[in-house]
Amino acid sequence: MSITSDGTQAFSIESSPVTINAVVYVAESMSFNRTGNRADINDSNGEPLGSVTIPGRTEMSASVQLATATTAIPSVGDTMVLAGTRDDGTYILTSVDEAESAGDYVKCSISGYKQIN
Repeated sequence: MSITSDGTQAFSIESSPVTINAVVYVAESMSFNRTGNRADINDSNGEPLGSVTIPGRTEMSASVQLATATTAIPSVGDTMVLAGTRDDGTYILTSVDEAESAGDYVKCSISGYKQIN
């Protein structure tokens, strides 16, 4: 028996399926990294007075399944829109790995960052 790839299986990922440049993909796995930087505050003698944390970008990585054999592979610079999750927003893709076949379906790994404005 072969696997039918219809793009509707959600794999228990709350934001699946995802839309990248108006094309629908099934997210097999997805993770988010909320970055930040620490800035130390010193007095005039160089003694530490405290620190402050500066929020950075939210970064994302995912493995997505192509809905059909003819579904376009995402490209660097494409936008992915997530809605209905705590990570809602538009993400800009910065890396797209080569598509790989896993049995009867094709998947690829992507990564990117959340657009600020």
